[in-house]
Amino acid sequence: MTPTKSASVKKTKKASPTKARATAKAKPKAAASKKKAAAPKKKAAAAAPKKKAAAAPKKKAAASRPRAAAVALEVVVQPPAERPLTDEEREAMQKCAHTALAALEADGVPEVIVTRIGRFIDEIRAGKLPEPSNQDVRLGLGVLWGEQVRAQVGWRWVHLSYPNGFASYALVPDDRAFACFPLNRLGELLRMGADGVNTSVPLFDSIRVGTLPVRSENAYLVIG
Repeated sequence: MTPTKSASVKKTKKASPTKARATAKAKPKAAASKKKAAAPKKKAAAAAPKKKAAAAPKKKAAASRPRAAAVALEVVVQPPAERPLTDEEREAMQKCAHTALAALEADGVPEVIVTRIGRFIDEIRAGKLPEPSNQDVRLGLGVLWGEQVRAQVGWRWVHLSYPNGFASYALVPDDRAFACFPLNRLGELLRMGADGVNTSVPLFDSIRVGTLPVRSENAYLVIG
């Protein structure tokens, strides 16, 4: 009977390592499952910066609106600063006008000279004539056109400076309802293939006849 008892002890001793190994294997699986469960937390933390990046453009757009509104308000509220021409400026403008008149080979009443200026501009824009290289001719055409307006309706030359930095010689009526910049406008029209309609003759006729927008004193409404 003694051998039977020792055999049962041996069986019991062999059985305990198997349970230990089973328990040891179960622990890593449990630990692995905990790591997998913790992984979504890292992804959720990584997604947090996306919300901040999406919110940034809204702040920039909101900040730019007041600046645009302030610029528009400044242009509307502040009129141009006006000063009379100096004697030197008047003399220089007269010389330019005579140079342009000689280049046009024209003479006569204001309507005739303005019509010749308009035809000269059309020929340059169509490529039938080269653009004048002489700066006195280019500026002189604007002065010559303005002199016809002055002779016809009594507008006067002044120098206007605007808040945005633009400054040039202009023709204005006594009530300052309008402002016309022939030196700038005719210079733009003189370019070969220039865009826009040649308004040199129609604008002169509108001023001469009086078919202009509603007048408002000291408005300096730019025409042409």
